Formats: sequence, C-alpha cells, structure tokens
Amino acid sequence: MTVCMLATAGSAVAAEAKWHFTVLPAAVVTGDVVLLGDIAKPSGDIAYKSWQDFAQIKLWPAPRKYGRPMAITRPKLRNALQQYLGGMASKAILPGSIAIQRGGKVVQKNTLSQMVTRTISNATQQLEGEAVLRDMSIPNFIFLRDSKNRLDIEPLRTVQAGRIGIRFREVDPNGEVVRRVTGGAFLDLWVTVPCTAAPMNRNDLLTPDQITYERKNLAYLQGEPWDGKGGPYRVTRTLGAGTPIFEGALEAIPVVAKGSRIDLVYKGTAIRLSVIAKAMEDGRIGEVIPVRNLQSKRQVYATVLNDSTVIIERNR
Repeated sequence: MTVCMLATAGSAVAAEAKWHFTVLPAAVVTGDVVLLGDIAKPSGDIAYKSWQDFAQIKLWPAPRKYGRPMAITRPKLRNALQQYLGGMASKAILPGSIAIQRGGKVVQKNTLSQMVTRTISNATQQLEGEAVLRDMSIPNFIFLRDSKNRLDIEPLRTVQAGRIGIRFREVDPNGEVVRRVTGGAFLDLWVTVPCTAAPMNRNDLLTPDQITYERKNLAYLQGEPWDGKGGPYRVTRTLGAGTPIFEGALEAIPVVAKGSRIDLVYKGTAIRLSVIAKAMEDGRIGEVIPVRNLQSKRQVYATVLNDSTVIIERNR
C-alpha cells in the first residue's frame, strides 16, 4: 500500500521540482501510524492537491502510549525517510531531531516566542524609554498532554530592565494548572538620564554646567537614576565624566558646614541664652548635629535652625 501510494504521489510531484518539505522538530499524531503530513510542512511551488496526496504516505508506527513523546535523532530520521520515501527524501529539510507524541497538542517555538513578546510588551507599556527584547531562552516546543488543554504565561508581577523570568503553564478545561515550564528573556530599556559632564570629586557642588544628558540602558545601571529635580546638591563620591548620576550619589548641600562658627541658642520656658559654638558635622535645616560650646568646651547636640543658628529647646 505504501509503495503504491508513494509511486502515485511521487509521479504527481515529479514535475514540480522547485519545492521541498520541512520536517518539524515536534509533532503530534492521532493514528497508529505516523503520516508524512503529521510531521512535515511543504514550501515552494507545489500544488495543494499534490501535497495532500504526498502527505498521506505512511511512515513508521506511532508511539503506543498517549502523552509520551518519542525522540528520533537526525541520522535515524534521514534513514527512515529514505526507506519510506526513496528518492523523494532528498526534498526534506531536517531538524536536529524530532519528538513525536501520540495525542495531545504541540506548541512550536515561533508561537512560544510570540507569546513571550506579547506578554512582556504589554507589561512594559507603562515604562518610560525604549524597550528592546532579546536573548529569549525558551523551549523549541512544548507538548500539551491533552488536546483540550491550553498554554498560557503566568502574569508578570513586575517588569524591570534585565533578565525576566517566564513561566509557561498548561491549563486544563477546568482551569487547573497541569504543569509549568520555565523560560526567560532579556529586556533592554533605553532611557535618557542625567550624567556628569566632567569628572567630579566627593563633596563637589552639582551645578547646571556639570550636568549633561545621555542615553543609557537601565539593564546595566546599578542604582536609581536621578530625575533631575530638586537641589541644590553635592556628590557623595567621585564620579567620572559621563557617569550616570544616581539618587544615592547626591545629598542636599548642608546649610551649616563642619567647622563653621554658629550661634548656639538655649531656649527654655523662661530663659533664652545664645553662645558661640563650632559645628562638628555638616547639618541641614531640621537635622540634629553635634556642636561644641566654645565657652564651656562641652559638646552638645542641637537642631539646625538656619545657616547661622542651631537651637536646643527645653519645654520645662
């Protein structure tokens, strides 16, 4: 029967030379025998009816157990096609191997890739910048155990630049998760951020002329970029030219500088006393810093009131 069908199909396509068929890396069969059309797709100049006849050629026996894939290496696949197809096997484009499952469903890599791209793209719509997805690490295919099951991706809780983990899940008609398959992708997120126009040393004041804006990939930035607002600021560490300015590298400029002389005011319910003191640390308005009373030489802690005054209040 197979020889007869091959002869008929072969003669039908003999004149149609500019075509080939691609054997899929994974396929599902429903019968007892694997058909060529179960595992291959045509390309090129071949009539629809010719392929339909050719696709009905019977190959080897299907796996006996449902939901248990059978793997065939490329060399064995090539030999098997030559055995069943003869010279027509030369039109085959072969994968590295093929997995065949009886029953169920198979989702190929191109569909898996589209699912990942769509999921991450939807999740990045609220992010600023240009999102570029690359380096997907996903299976070449996923077999579903039942044809009625569906494959989806678990919702992403948060999406940030860098490596993103993906979990495919097979769900049955009752909504129960049958199994999960992991994958991932890398997200580049290009944004324009403030950077240093020239090298800066620790405690240098950040002035407008020292700020430039450059396009950077958030996936490789170690920190939260400064939004360019607020100030005045000074930098807390040495920064090279073109370095992104992070929130953690800035601090508000103190109104009281360490070592400066200031008025130390003691304020109680019935008394107010002012003496000259020395700031032992930098201080911003509202901060408590150590100061030294230059009369008594004692060190106390006082709240910064303005650029020239610190205060100690006693309510009773």
